[in-house]
Amino acid sequence: MIHTNFTYAILFACSVLILFSESILAQSSPPLLSNDPGTPGPGNWEINILTSLERSDVNDEWQIPLFDFNYGVGDRCQLTASTPFVIEHEKGAGVRRAFDGIEMGIKYRFVDNPGTTGSNFSLFPKVNFSFMEEKSTKLSLPLEWHHEWSHFGLTAEFGHIWINGESDGWEGGVGAALLLDPVSLLAEWHTDTREAPFDLRDPMINAGFTWEWSKTVSLFASFGKSLQNHEEATTTWILAGFQFRF
Repeated sequence: MIHTNFTYAILFACSVLILFSESILAQSSPPLLSNDPGTPGPGNWEINILTSLERSDVNDEWQIPLFDFNYGVGDRCQLTASTPFVIEHEKGAGVRRAFDGIEMGIKYRFVDNPGTTGSNFSLFPKVNFSFMEEKSTKLSLPLEWHHEWSHFGLTAEFGHIWINGESDGWEGGVGAALLLDPVSLLAEWHTDTREAPFDLRDPMINAGFTWEWSKTVSLFASFGKSLQNHEEATTTWILAGFQFRF
């Protein structure tokens, strides 16, 4: 049974949708793990097609590919749905190949300062339904912040997560970008916590880039490394893909 707090969180997310006149939905921010308050704009699409590899001492997991669809509703809102095809190799258990769940969410940028005039804030409730044997459901409710100067940007994301059958936790990260048009250089620190705000779980550092090849196509890639060393922790994380905007 899903934890009572999980149900309250769903009701809260629905209340957010009712309070604001425009719809919102989640956006992923490749090539890093954290999201920012950015949205595609009214009636615009942002589609990310990417491949990633997540390695640990006991497991290798490829996402080949992951499809991430984002649609702008108004100037501040976005609808998102994403699903990966996973090839997983676990030591002693063979290889598994399957579509591994779907994630849907809602993003609303409730503080909107265009350009370099100030900070932007967004709320990004999202739900992930797993297709795996445990069929787990994960709800996250992060707050995102971004401030951009002429050639430098800072982003932070922090939010509560609920997973049925598990303890509540937190997830977040801090990222920086050096904006060298048409290339941006990116770096990030990201982690989960469990049961206590400072009980860090699997902290990682990531570095990557985006290259705006044209007004409609961008390329991106990143490499991440775990800061902890235990059997189930992700030791290496690699990602590469394309973004299409129209």
